[in-house]
Amino acid sequence: MVIKNFIILPIIGMLIGFTTNWLAIKLLFWPKKKILGIQGVIPKRKNKIAEKIAESSLKFLPSKIEKLTKVPYIGQKMINYIKKEIAKKVNQMENKQIQEIIEKAAKKELKFIEFSGAVLGFIVGLIQALIFQFI
Repeated sequence: MVIKNFIILPIIGMLIGFTTNWLAIKLLFWPKKKILGIQGVIPKRKNKIAEKIAESSLKFLPSKIEKLTKVPYIGQKMINYIKKEIAKKVNQMENKQIQEIIEKAAKKELKFIEFSGAVLGFIVGLIQALIFQFI
């Protein structure tokens, strides 16, 4: 019975850890539309994400354009226009496109999150088996 605990509990913990992390990653993107008050984080916050992308992308402006933005009055108008246009482009993208970009850019990190859930679950299972052995 003790050996079964050291096999079964870590495997169950590993499956639970992997599954919860896998599900958490999926819930970033799904459901696309609200279902029972639940909506994926990225579809729900698409407007805010678009604003943040637009704001962040200004850091990558070519130096000549960046110098123009320092011109009084016109410079700030340029900044606002660029941010508005970038945010508009992101908002026009399909949720599926955004999902593909994120998954492609963070593929290794997302897999690491899933794998780390499995490893942590396995460790929790081992700890449980140790506790059950001494109870």
